[in-house]
Amino acid sequence: MELGFLLLSDHSESINGKIYAMGAGWNQLRFPELPYEFNFFIALGLDVPWDETNQQHTMTLHIEDPDGERLGDEFSLDFETGRPPGSVAGQDQRIVLSLGAHTAFSSSGPHAVVVKVGGEEIDRTRFYVMEMPPETLAQQ
Repeated sequence: MELGFLLLSDHSESINGKIYAMGAGWNQLRFPELPYEFNFFIALGLDVPWDETNQQHTMTLHIEDPDGERLGDEFSLDFETGRPPGSVAGQDQRIVLSLGAHTAFSSSGPHAVVVKVGGEEIDRTRFYVMEMPPETLAQQ
């Protein structure tokens, strides 16, 4: 199983196999002070290999701080996808999701969204949290 894509965004929705996103694709958060509570969305596409369709799987997703400690919301979901009529033999099947997250960031540095399927990490996306004084933020 592979992560086809993962986008961090201000808002996203998954409708009919598509992601609709606003303020998407960032990898840096700048806050006037830490700790800082923040709401954001995680949009992702899981590519399920042909030979893993029609089977039950469990995906977990969590956010890690620079020390590898888990932060905020942790997601877990069971899923199964089939093979639609007319699929090309061997074709991956993509599952598209949008998840809302609420996290209190307390340290600067690299953070990560970690995705696991069946307990095995399949990918992670790194982003950076920075503490910047309000006057510095206003200049940008």
